[in-house]
Amino acid sequence: MFFIRADGNTQIGMGHVMRCLSIAEAAADLGERCKPVFLAADDECRSLIEERGFRVIVLHTDYRDMMSELSQLEKMLLRERDLLLVDSYQADSAYFAAVSKLAVTVCLEDMGTPYPVDLLINYNLYAPKLAAQYRIEEKPLNTLLGAEYVPLRHVFQADTAYTVRDRVTDVMITTGGSDPYFAAGAFLKAFLAAECMFSCGHEKNPITWHIVSGPFNAFAKELKEHFGGRDNVVIYEGLKDLKALMKRCDVVLTATGSTVYEICALGVPMIAFYFAENQRQGAQELALLTDIVNAGCFGVDQKAVTDYAEKALKRCVCDKDYRALLHRQERRLIDAKGAGRIVSRIFQLQWETEIS
Repeated sequence: MFFIRADGNTQIGMGHVMRCLSIAEAAADLGERCKPVFLAADDECRSLIEERGFRVIVLHTDYRDMMSELSQLEKMLLRERDLLLVDSYQADSAYFAAVSKLAVTVCLEDMGTPYPVDLLINYNLYAPKLAAQYRIEEKPLNTLLGAEYVPLRHVFQADTAYTVRDRVTDVMITTGGSDPYFAAGAFLKAFLAAECMFSCGHEKNPITWHIVSGPFNAFAKELKEHFGGRDNVVIYEGLKDLKALMKRCDVVLTATGSTVYEICALGVPMIAFYFAENQRQGAQELALLTDIVNAGCFGVDQKAVTDYAEKALKRCVCDKDYRALLHRQERRLIDAKGAGRIVSRIFQLQWETEIS
């Protein structure tokens, strides 16, 4: 069997689960026998995974203490036949050394840490620069590195046509599955106060602000209380069709994460920022490879990031040629086939293990 071990909650957001769901969809395309089963520490992300058609086994453990689940994994995994894909910043080398004895083990990794697994995947734009770090006792690990392995959801693999319009009338703000610092509120407050800056020579250039409130947004109530009554502010909770909203918008301000690659698949002009250290390299590489503005770490300097994002948005609003440039650059970054490549290599790995 193929198992995927991932968690999502208010503390860590939904990024791990979302990218694993993309891989799960690609595996399911190969047939029912290849369809994975998810393993999660608790119930917080269960409904989201089940809505996408996948079974979830809840381990009833603490997601921060992954060693505590080993006794359960020992009972359900068979090294000769089972695959285990792990996506968690809580998993360490000791955990991977243990589970690698129980199943053919694959991990998704972002920070350049070499884990003792059968296959390590880092699909980030900066991943090839970390290749020299993925060694254990001077031996290179089996790896898949770079943006050709970005696991996009099915919906972002087709119908990606997008037109850069003459005027900016719709702007989307998304902070991912959670919003630990109420960043959406800070950005929106600043943008609304500076709306006159976005006229760019036009007598009237009204903008509708589309705010995506993720499933673990601790400030969802405050967002509605502060901005819900405005005619030009739309707040989305439980949004089912993110792609349609992206295609409707002229600019997206986004936290660095899986959403960045979905935006790139469409080529919607974007402004990026980040919350945590594990997102820093992605934001910096995005700015290095394109003309996208990396507004910085919101958790470190909220005022500076908000001001930088405001200036970047003004440029997007006032310069169609700049938006067209971002569109072309983003579309060149990925080809939307990454999930299929990952699944193909994973099952090839299982086959190689069975015959060895």
